[in-house]
Amino acid sequence: SRSPSSIGSALLFAMHGADILAVSRFGGDREIDQVVDRGTAAERAALFWRWTMG
Repeated sequence: SRSPSSIGSALLFAMHGADILAVSRFGGDREIDQVVDRGTAAERAALFWRWTMG
């Protein structure tokens, strides 16, 4: 069974992925800059795996 924190991390990761898809679909430069400012997808993925894999 998964802990609530890992489920929450997965939901946040999925939401971030949806943000990336929306940005790439519309191709907004400002949105892309904001995503980079918040942290690259690779950094987020690394944190996500660190949280879930323990």
